[in-house]
Parts: sequence; structure tokens; C-alpha cells
Amino acid sequence: MTSNVLPPYRVTVETKEAESNFADLSEATKNDMLSVKPPYLKCDWLYFWNDADFDCEAIIKLSFKGKILGLIRFALYPFDDPPVSPEFLEISHIECVSKDSRIANPVGFWLIWYACKVSISHCTAQDDEDLVKLDALESAIDYYENKVRMEGLGWTSHYRTGEDVYAFRFTRESAQRFCTTIEQEYGFPVLHR
Repeated sequence: MTSNVLPPYRVTVETKEAESNFADLSEATKNDMLSVKPPYLKCDWLYFWNDADFDCEAIIKLSFKGKILGLIRFALYPFDDPPVSPEFLEISHIECVSKDSRIANPVGFWLIWYACKVSISHCTAQDDEDLVKLDALESAIDYYENKVRMEGLGWTSHYRTGEDVYAFRFTRESAQRFCTTIEQEYGFPVLHR
């Protein structure tokens, strides 16, 4: 994906020291992947980086004062050669530092907000079609269902790993509603060049 598809944003976060501060949402680099080894983040983000097809995938970071607080990996599908307009965005990985290590909030909401903004701008799904898809492990169902308010679709097998996962989605309307809710609660992001 190109940087015009993935613009950097400055977003408002809350910290212990002050009521609000600014964090950056932007494309991650390979060096970022080298800096987020366990136990800081549990996933092998360097593996995800090396496995990514950056023609249709991206890894976005939320950083505060130079420290990465969370990462999200997503892809636009279908991806063909020659290119066709993608129909939907799939979030394949998302991870935030643990709450006790976190110096600013929210993290996951802003990462999902970013994916929703990309999908709204670049995907063709309409009406009741899936615009944003995500498969969650059982431990994360409550978060996506009750905090993010994604629509649960039920249990399925993950197409790559075969693990039992719970499928979620946003339609265009629900993705826009999520973005509006986050902007109203935390402030409107500003393009940051």
C-alpha cells in the first residue's frame, strides 16, 4: 500500500500526567518490529513483517513519546494483478502493550479507528456487506463485542491456522459509527506530515 492510502495522524490520548496528550498513528518500519520483542509485546511482529505482502497489507503503529504502544496488521481484499478496487479490509493481527505497561490510552480503539478509516476510503462494500472483518480468540470476544461493538458472526476455523476463532465484522455504517464515537470521545485526529 502506498503512503497516500496510509496517511499519518496525530490523535489525542489520555495519560496519568495530564488530561490529554498526542500520540502518532503511522506506518511501522522493520526497525519498529525489531524494537517490540517479547515480553513488551507477545506476538512475533518481525515474523508478521517478513510474511506481509505490502502490495495489499500494512502494519500501523500507535506511538507516544517515541514508544510503540500498539500495532495492527491489516489487508485490503481482493488483491489482484491488475489491481481491482478492494471490497473489504481484514484485520489479521492487533496487539497493545499490557495495561500495566501502558503510558497512554486508548490504544486499541485508535488502531481499529485507523483500519476503519482506510476501509471507508478505499473499499467498495456497501449496505449490509462486510467492510471490516476480524477473527478473535475466545479471550478477546468480550472486547470486540462490548467495547468495540463489532457484530459477532459466530465461531469458525481460521483459514490459515485452523484455530477456532470468533468472526466479527463492521458494515460501512457501523464502521463509520465506530469512528464517530471515538472522535467524539477522544477528539478528532489531525493529518500529521
